[in-house]
Amino acid sequence: MISAREEQAREEQAREEQAREDRAREVRAREERRTGEQGTGGQGMDRGLWVTGSGTASGPRDECTITVGSDVRRPTAAAALAGSAEVVERMRRAFVDAGVPESSLSTSGVSLNPVYDDYPTVAGFVAAVQLTGRTRDIGAVGGLLTTLVTAGGDAARVHGVSFAHSDPSALRARARSAAWADAAERAAQLAVLAGRELGEVVAVDETAGQASPPGPMRMAAMAEAAPGGGMPVDAGEGSVVVRLTVGWSLR
Repeated sequence: MISAREEQAREEQAREEQAREDRAREVRAREERRTGEQGTGGQGMDRGLWVTGSGTASGPRDECTITVGSDVRRPTAAAALAGSAEVVERMRRAFVDAGVPESSLSTSGVSLNPVYDDYPTVAGFVAAVQLTGRTRDIGAVGGLLTTLVTAGGDAARVHGVSFAHSDPSALRARARSAAWADAAERAAQLAVLAGRELGEVVAVDETAGQASPPGPMRMAAMAEAAPGGGMPVDAGEGSVVVRLTVGWSLR
């Protein structure tokens, strides 16, 4: 059975491949419009060789995004919202006390829904508030999760933990170099097979993205805080992929 994460990865890869193909067609069309047709008697300009190269670079993820929240039921809507806000405020203070910058905290969701015993009779209301924070102290994430859940009590919820690269520019540069080398090698081989020589580069188009999802770790709720230093959490490595579509003239 394919997991939701695997299915998401496949869908993202398919979208990236389609986007790459669309962009390659656009680059070819622009170059053809720029150069136009030359000569007479139906003979046009040699449109050259177009190759797509791919490069990937990997490195440890160094930033963690944690989304927590509250889920409170009360007889009235106002009481439910107030109770949920109180729980989230305690979790917010736990974030700050753990050294997470206040500037990285944001309210990421608010909901209020009626609860029916026998529709349409309203028996109460459930209010939920979500709070998201980011930290680069990966080693402290497990203990922080335990602290957050303890602060929120039974109304606390952990909605998601994900890991990413805080600055993927260095990885992207490595992936770009690998993509260029891949495209150049392919083009050189194809030119030899065609009995031609590569000329100058006439166009380059880049598509960048992630080779894998940002590594989400989903939990509906934490039934019980792990004793000791907190639950084990691993950030793992993440990859950046760059695809270059390069056009060469042929001699």
